Amino acid sequence: MPRFDACPADSQKCVSTLNDTGYPAFDPVPFTCSAEDAVAAITAVVGNHPRTEIVTEDGNYLKTTFTTLVFRFTDTVQFEVDPDEQVIHFRSDSVSYAGSDLGKNRKRMTKVTEMLRERLG
Repeated sequence: MPRFDACPADSQKCVSTLNDTGYPAFDPVPFTCSAEDAVAAITAVVGNHPRTEIVTEDGNYLKTTFTTLVFRFTDTVQFEVDPDEQVIHFRSDSVSYAGSDLGKNRKRMTKVTEMLRERLG
């Protein structure tokens, strides 16, 4: 089980693979390679985004930050590779004081998951 929780069901600024309905819901990213290669794929994809930083890397868990261009908001994205299920789970949460991020977080994570799927085959 990932080290993070699902998003609140009524959130308009948080998306997660641990949610199964509503705005926050996202499908986990499947992989067929080793867990280490899946972590390397996450690292590579995050590294291809501007204004990102890997804050914590602990085995199959990564905590990253994405900083927005204009207002310099820092959004937190957590990833966890599940080697048993062979999926990558994540939770991406926009800044805590924003009521809505106008869909920017969902758009970014759609792009991130597409890049992960491409990299992982």
